Amino acid sequence: MIQAVVFDLGEVLASPPSLLPGHAARLGVEESALRAHYWDGRPDYDAGSSDADYWGPLLERLGVDATPELIDDTARYDASCWSELRATARQLLRDVRGAGTTVAILSNAPVAMKVAADTAPWREDVHHLFISGTLGVVKPDHDIYRHVERRLGLEGREIAFVDDRLPNVEAAAELGWQAHHWVSDADTRVWLVGLGVI
Repeated sequence: MIQAVVFDLGEVLASPPSLLPGHAARLGVEESALRAHYWDGRPDYDAGSSDADYWGPLLERLGVDATPELIDDTARYDASCWSELRATARQLLRDVRGAGTTVAILSNAPVAMKVAADTAPWREDVHHLFISGTLGVVKPDHDIYRHVERRLGLEGREIAFVDDRLPNVEAAAELGWQAHHWVSDADTRVWLVGLGVI
């Protein structure tokens, strides 16, 4: 029986359309240029490297003076964008929690995301928040899933997992989690109903 549902955050719950246009407008750069570099170095950032280590080189590649103040402001804006959930996604969290099942988020994201998420309106709908940047390990490394199991006090077969990246889904399944490859909120709802979660 499923005791907890663990959701990814980026794309699965949050898909902010304003992310890159907003960054570009704030920085005074072309959105296409930002898009070309945004994911450079992101794996290290999600694994716990500093805001300066990620945003500093990125801003310099865009021809922007990477002052400490701008780096801090940009990191906070980025995290705030990624913490804006779609209404249908938040309803999923509420329905799972309302059914008496533990709700958790496991996200590959920087430390700044933990700060933004902890103050987001939807935080009250989530029992446990796991952010890779604070753990020093990212999906699909098995260690991060094992960490979640220990914190939840559950075996893999008792956990349902939703992620939009197939390698992350496959890694969870290898550990016995009930894993679902996200394509839409409606599809995820059907899957959770099928599991008897909601």
